[in-house]
Amino acid sequence: MQFVFPTSLNLGRETGEGFHQELLRGLTHKLNNLLAVIQGFSSLILMNEDTDPGVLENVGHIKEASVNMSALSERIRGAGGCAKVSPQPLVVSDYLNVIDATVREPFTKAGVPLDIEVQPGLPPIMVDPTKFKDILVELLKNAAEAAQKGNGRALLRVCGPGVITPAQERRVDILVSNTGSSIAPEKLSEVFRPFTGSKNSNHLGLGLTIAAMLSHQMNLQLGVHSENFTTTFWLSCPMA
Repeated sequence: MQFVFPTSLNLGRETGEGFHQELLRGLTHKLNNLLAVIQGFSSLILMNEDTDPGVLENVGHIKEASVNMSALSERIRGAGGCAKVSPQPLVVSDYLNVIDATVREPFTKAGVPLDIEVQPGLPPIMVDPTKFKDILVELLKNAAEAAQKGNGRALLRVCGPGVITPAQERRVDILVSNTGSSIAPEKLSEVFRPFTGSKNSNHLGLGLTIAAMLSHQMNLQLGVHSENFTTTFWLSCPMA
């Protein structure tokens, strides 16, 4: 099976501590402070029952836009490669039990069947638990939405060293697959690029870009393969 990797992002060896990452991190922090002021005063106006209904509606739109902008700011910071990571040993099987509700949520909402296969006795991997969860959630949301379009189903499979990658590479491999849709070969190399998603305007097209950036920062390998109405994202993690 031939996978396509996010080489189009031209990821270097930076670890989120360079000048541009520091600049972006500072700018998003300042922006969030300003947005907090807008949200706070908007909330005060909305609490005033004597305010004209038309004004209340407009202020409500302002507050909603500022909240959405705050969320976009945080996502841009992750996509910009300036999210700090703190790797530590993590047992995937135990961690999946802890976040089980989060893992299944996008499939429950989409009405898509999800199968989970975890090889017993997995060794711990070296990742930042929070950022690792962010990557998984992005891949799972993508699978749920893709499967929903084609009335397909999804599979989360976790394998130890020697099953997919050679045992001597000491890696745990995670496969997130969905049936029901395929990505055209000419578009495979673009799936990790920002703002290139094929979904509606409510989607920012940053999910897979963020997953690729975080994977790069934690020395994880992320690739995609798609054919015969089946798409698979492969996340390969180093053992602790």
